[in-house]
Parts: sequence; structure tokens; C-alpha cells
Amino acid sequence: MALSATSGSAAEQADTPPSIVEDYAYPGAEAILAEHGLKLFKGDGHIVFDSARPYSGSQCPVGLIQVEKHLDVEPYGMYFCFRTIGSKGLLTLEIPGTFGVRGGSETILVKAKLPDNTILPTYEVAPNQPVAIEPGDDGETPQAILVELRNE
Repeated sequence: MALSATSGSAAEQADTPPSIVEDYAYPGAEAILAEHGLKLFKGDGHIVFDSARPYSGSQCPVGLIQVEKHLDVEPYGMYFCFRTIGSKGLLTLEIPGTFGVRGGSETILVKAKLPDNTILPTYEVAPNQPVAIEPGDDGETPQAILVELRNE
């Protein structure tokens, strides 16, 4: 019995695997947003979220990237910790109220913007060294929104 053109096409389509196109969307981003209030968008898998720690707890371990976020309510701030895998990596994210970044085990480049979408200069952060990110004037809450972590 011969297959009709229609059934042959359907069979061929069923046997063809779906195309693999990497969109670089951060896996588990919805769960991280729900649990930690952290928006992760895209990356290459070489800079990954490790943990979130309140100011009342301990800082991120040395060797991890640490992003400091201001909060208006207790515990008044969070440390977001990121691990690097390899010597190159990229992660786009959104952390409003960022006022400091400490480098991990590699030099990183940090991009941030202000709420009016003014792009701030790129910050170079040496390994295990802290850098202030547009901290604002005395008494003013930090306004910077961290948007990218990159190591090259």
C-alpha cells in the first residue's frame, strides 16, 4: 500500500527534530523573580545566580560577584551573589537600587542606567574589589538600575 503525499509529509514532519535555536533566556528566571525579587533576562550560562542574602546576614563568599541593592524597609538591603563559569560571560538583568558591586574571581564590566534611561559609564570591577555604582548624594536613595554583568 502506497502512502499518500499528505501522510508522507506528516510522517516526515514527525521524524524531524525541532530546530534548536538558543534564545539565551535565563532558565528558572520566573522562580528566581518570585522567590528573590530578582529579574534575570538573558545570558550565555557563564554568569549564574547563586544566592540572595539580606544585609542582616553575611556577604557573598569571596570569589563570587556581589551586587548590593538598597531596600527602603528592613533588612534595608540585599546582596545578590553570582558565580562565574569560565573566563568569559554575559548576563542581562534588572536590579533597581544598585549602589555597589564587588568583583568575583575575574575582572567584570558592569553596565547600569538611571530610571530616566540615562546610561551610566561602564564600570570595571577588579577581582574581589568593591566599586560604588552611582551612589547618589547624602540622604538620597540609590537610583541606579544594574542591567548587565560581563566578563571578558
